[in-house]
Amino acid sequence: MTPGKEMILEILNAHCGSTSLLKYSESDDEIRFQLPTPLRDRQAAGFRSRATVLNELAISHRLSLLLGRAKYGVPEDFAFAIKSVESVVHGINVVDEYDLSLRFEVITKRRDTITALRSTLVTKHGVEARRTVTSFNVLSPSLANFVRRSRKFLDFSDVKIGRDKSSLTTVADNHFRYCPSEDDRLSDGKRVDHVPALTLIDIALWVNGITDEETVYSHVSAEFLNYTDPRLEFDIVQKDHSAIEFVQNDQLVAIVDMSKQGEAIVAGSALGSAANV
Repeated sequence: MTPGKEMILEILNAHCGSTSLLKYSESDDEIRFQLPTPLRDRQAAGFRSRATVLNELAISHRLSLLLGRAKYGVPEDFAFAIKSVESVVHGINVVDEYDLSLRFEVITKRRDTITALRSTLVTKHGVEARRTVTSFNVLSPSLANFVRRSRKFLDFSDVKIGRDKSSLTTVADNHFRYCPSEDDRLSDGKRVDHVPALTLIDIALWVNGITDEETVYSHVSAEFLNYTDPRLEFDIVQKDHSAIEFVQNDQLVAIVDMSKQGEAIVAGSALGSAANV
């Protein structure tokens, strides 16, 4: 099944503002299209950090979820959980328009049901191209409910987090404690049972000290080892100038690594095995 040009336009107009396609083509494993100007995902307006990479991550996340679900016929009650993401920018010859290509790869199946999927989004504009690779676990309703039941959070969609505002306090040098708020567990305005992956990346970039400027990151990678519970505080530990770890209940739940444009790009590691949508 292929999503089709009409579906692409519907997604873009609903989530990125009115636009038009200059070119469109698709094959069994790739969708390519061209727009007159770069996209701005509406989700990006809510991020703390002004790092430009967050908009690209939001676009990749949205297209991967909606088009991946349509392409492979994944039912609406199945959940997508990000296990890893890596985004790298490099120089190219000048491109006047905004070119996008999106590829999918099925990583694992169980009894003809997809259990893990990988997407690769490449965007080109001006003299830069960014390649974003995201790996997802695909969870059946029974598995998702098992996880929620084990965390005593089956009623997540009905329960509001008690804090209206998040807080960040200093524990020691390069060590902070973060108390999430209700906004930290919203995804497109809907409550989810965890702190979403893009929110954790946003917090990492914010803590890294870029709140007052738009910073271009040449490389951002993140690994999600477990769900981050929005009901509980968690620790944020800066391991060096580029790596940030998230720890909750004495358990490492996520790692975000980054380097600014002009700094040496560290090759992405083989990213791990767990979750966060």
